[in-house]
Amino acid sequence: MTLLPQWLHNWLGLQYSEKRIPFPITLPLVKSTPAPVLNTLYQLQKHRSTQADDEQFLALLLKNLKQLNRHKTSVTRRAQYNHRLMGLFYPLAVVLAGQFSKDGGVPDSQRRAQLLDCMIAICAELVNSYGLIIEHYQQSSGFRYVRSLKKLDQAAFRLLELLKFKQTIKALRYQELSAKSWRMANSLVHILAANQRLYIVQKTLDQQYRSDQPMAMGRAVDVYLALQMVERLQLSYWPVQWQTWLIRSIGLGDLKIGLSQNASDVVSTQTSLVYCADTVPSRFVNTQQTGQIAPLILEWDQLQQIMISDLAQVIRSRRNGGGVSLSKHLSLFGPDEQLAIAQLQFQCFRDYPFRNSISIDQKREVPDLRIFIGFNEIFALLRHIDSGGGWKGIGRRMSDLLAKHSAVFSDDAAGSIESAWFLRHQDDNMICLSTLESRHTSEMHIGDLTAYMLEQSDWHQPRLGVIERILRPQSGQVYVEIQLISQHSTSVAIEVPEETLMNNQSDVRAGDKELIRAIRGISDNAIHMILPRGVSVPDNRNLIIHAKKGLENAQLGHIVSASKGCSVYALRPSIDKETTPLRVNSVVA
Repeated sequence: MTLLPQWLHNWLGLQYSEKRIPFPITLPLVKSTPAPVLNTLYQLQKHRSTQADDEQFLALLLKNLKQLNRHKTSVTRRAQYNHRLMGLFYPLAVVLAGQFSKDGGVPDSQRRAQLLDCMIAICAELVNSYGLIIEHYQQSSGFRYVRSLKKLDQAAFRLLELLKFKQTIKALRYQELSAKSWRMANSLVHILAANQRLYIVQKTLDQQYRSDQPMAMGRAVDVYLALQMVERLQLSYWPVQWQTWLIRSIGLGDLKIGLSQNASDVVSTQTSLVYCADTVPSRFVNTQQTGQIAPLILEWDQLQQIMISDLAQVIRSRRNGGGVSLSKHLSLFGPDEQLAIAQLQFQCFRDYPFRNSISIDQKREVPDLRIFIGFNEIFALLRHIDSGGGWKGIGRRMSDLLAKHSAVFSDDAAGSIESAWFLRHQDDNMICLSTLESRHTSEMHIGDLTAYMLEQSDWHQPRLGVIERILRPQSGQVYVEIQLISQHSTSVAIEVPEETLMNNQSDVRAGDKELIRAIRGISDNAIHMILPRGVSVPDNRNLIIHAKKGLENAQLGHIVSASKGCSVYALRPSIDKETTPLRVNSVVA
């Protein structure tokens, strides 16, 4: 065997094994499929002025991409097409994603759903097109491979950026990245790690295609780790308005995790393993088989410390006052929302390794289901029940939000759409329901206070919960998870304590006293006071409660939890022996 000089060895590309990691993509390329012609797209781009123009433009862009991915062409020409199509798509997609990040839930408007689904499909086609370029280079000889590394780096970086953008758009629809997407991402990060190309600096999509952005560079490893962080923080539990700030905080480097290629270098106590071509993001148990490529190691300690610190700082601030040092996305919100977000991100991070421990495979129809959404609707429902009213009265006086068909029935019977609800899971802490989504499905958002009755026997004793998660596993189908907060509830009103912050004016009065509508709930021998959004009461304040039987004394304890729709406080007997009620009033409507 002849020993070659090192420079010649490198020049020939012999340092790269001929048996390289394959990239998992297979598309039916047809030689007879013509190349797409983009003239019409450029004309539409010049004259776009309405929402209909945007829809037509994106639909035609998707059609051209599908044609490109059936067309057999050189990687150089494919890269040119990708660059041109990306320049047409990305600036508009960023604007639309920003518009749609202001609100989202169930149901999605037809325009919102169609545009976001079209954008997701375009991202998928672009990912496939860049994937074909990567596959080509992975199959080339060592001599050609070493001369194509820069092009491979660019294609790999763009593919990861597109997966990240796709993840962001899917989160606005309460969807998650597919197993196919994770297989691509995990294969690609192993390819780059094997070639020691993870830390190559590249121009980002924003820098390349948006003229209003400052100079921005990025690395493939940072984009991949952002994918993993967003996945672990489970955006299907987040209101869409909060998702944007979290993703931005990750992009700015405020939240971080580590990646190691060698187990002996790992000092983290919180780790997960990334296997090549795996269809799940990472695994928390070792499943390596003989002959399998060694996994990469994600180190979660730094992110865990930030999650714990944020929650501790917010709680400390509420109790003692004073300034706190929080993550960037938290510092932009008020005290109640800070607590809600800090609790949410900590719970999502902590519970992620056990996300599949709850089975939602059962499917039992619940024809008598009744659900009421929102604090005002539930307060009126409890008032009606407390006054001895029957179910027919509730039906006449209130909007039957989901009814047994999950629809608001129109006056025209032909316009009513029946969409049955199914119980997917139920335990002492939560229930999971599913249905087919339509424009008739009643409006729901994460964080909304909810009263639900599964059976007729529950109609006069609804359980209260908070909508914790919305998930669309596939188009048209929606899952809703509701976290139980109270098994028995009554409507009350409380006199406004000093130092109470109210963003909305109270419309409840008893004589000259201003009252706050509230709900008293009991769960597992604990008593809670549920206050509407916009009302923030300092902890440990004595209260005078206006209840059905008259006035009562109690002390508002610490805040237990907060969401976008309400705040839940502990409630305990008053320790102020001198406080005595002066009046007896029923709750004022």
